[in-house]
Amino acid sequence: MIAVVVLLAVIVLGVGGGLPRLLGQKSEDQDPVGLLTPGASSVSESGTSQPSVSEITGSAAEPLTTPPPQTERPGVAATTAADTTARSWANLFYKRTPATETYEQLVDRASQFTTPELATSFASAGDATYDALRNSGGTSKVLSVAVAAPRPDTAPTDTPTRITRLVTVKVQTTGKDAGIFDVPLLVTLFREGDRWLVGSIDGGTGP
Repeated sequence: MIAVVVLLAVIVLGVGGGLPRLLGQKSEDQDPVGLLTPGASSVSESGTSQPSVSEITGSAAEPLTTPPPQTERPGVAATTAADTTARSWANLFYKRTPATETYEQLVDRASQFTTPELATSFASAGDATYDALRNSGGTSKVLSVAVAAPRPDTAPTDTPTRITRLVTVKVQTTGKDAGIFDVPLLVTLFREGDRWLVGSIDGGTGP
């Protein structure tokens, strides 16, 4: 009877321990080996160390790089010249006498401070506020022009050939709708030879 019990125990333990191997599985108390973990060596069933992924491929591949950002900035002389152009354009463009000058004539006079493309765009688009000022029998004049660098997250970074400025024009109008108010503009200037010209404007075009 004792011999039968011992024999059954040997059979159960032998099958229980060997069953995972017969099925191609690992026993539950065996730690898993991360074969794709860089820098870690795996161990074969024979007990010999297998090379890791990093050992097979050598050093890690070079990371992808992006082109360096534009680091060259306009000098003080360029910035001053661009600011002067922006201020001159605003003073001329917002001094308006619709009774004696058409909008196209105003755009043409102001074109000395703008690119030809911007002047053409202004002339073709027209300006309803200019017509309203004429219909009210009024005029407008510039009380002040403030030119400042915009916040970094509101405009492209300045370069030696492109500068963006926040231009705030304080305008006084006469006529039926007389008043004083500010016209904020985001003005981009481009270098043309030795000059800076207004080439893009984001904001209102008139009082």
